[in-house]
Amino acid sequence: MEDALRIGICEDSAEDARALLQCIADSGIPAQTALFDSGEDLLSSFSAEKYDLIFLDIYLKGIRGVDAAGIIRRSDETVVLAFTTTSLEHTLDSYRLGALKYLEKPVKAGDVAELLQLTRLKRQARPGISLLIGGSLTRIFLDSILYFEVHNHAVFVHTVSGVLQTSQTVRLDEIESLLPCPPFLRCHHSYLVNLRYVQNVERDFIMKNGDRAYIRRGDVKKCTDAFKNYLLDAVGRDD
Repeated sequence: MEDALRIGICEDSAEDARALLQCIADSGIPAQTALFDSGEDLLSSFSAEKYDLIFLDIYLKGIRGVDAAGIIRRSDETVVLAFTTTSLEHTLDSYRLGALKYLEKPVKAGDVAELLQLTRLKRQARPGISLLIGGSLTRIFLDSILYFEVHNHAVFVHTVSGVLQTSQTVRLDEIESLLPCPPFLRCHHSYLVNLRYVQNVERDFIMKNGDRAYIRRGDVKKCTDAFKNYLLDAVGRDD
């Protein structure tokens, strides 16, 4: 059975929050919801990969929905954002922040159901790898992985939301064979990095979270060139 969608609702109107909850229930798509009545409350409990979808009222008391969305986007590039509002004034902000939907109030059940279905399809389409974590086969999205590290004969998966330890029966060589290159690059017998999360090269890879991933002494030029080529390709994709 497919996991329920994890949905956050940030809405300072109890009536509007109830309307959203009813639309979600009427959609027939399994969902787990968390309610927040301010952007500050949402941000205080937010962490990357915690939600599949977040509904944000633009005109919240305190921090505005668009500003909360900007903070969320700094640490989570994949969560689906949907703005709810009585005005179309911030349509451009919704595009800038990668919001999937811009819902006018009162929200319509059909629009919410369509959004939930799009979110579910987006989650299903995200490439991932299944590894033994704590004795259970766990699917980890590739775009959430910073790097893999071997320590004390176990492989640790460093992700945007935390560190996972695999079963000691799992080997880094086996994991490497399952991953696309690029963006994944084996730079050391104990390190396999996602170039997407490399900040720069200072003899070793410096990751965007500040961690250091070691590069084999003889592979510094090869790894540096691979990172430069990845950045150039990324610019081409953006164009």
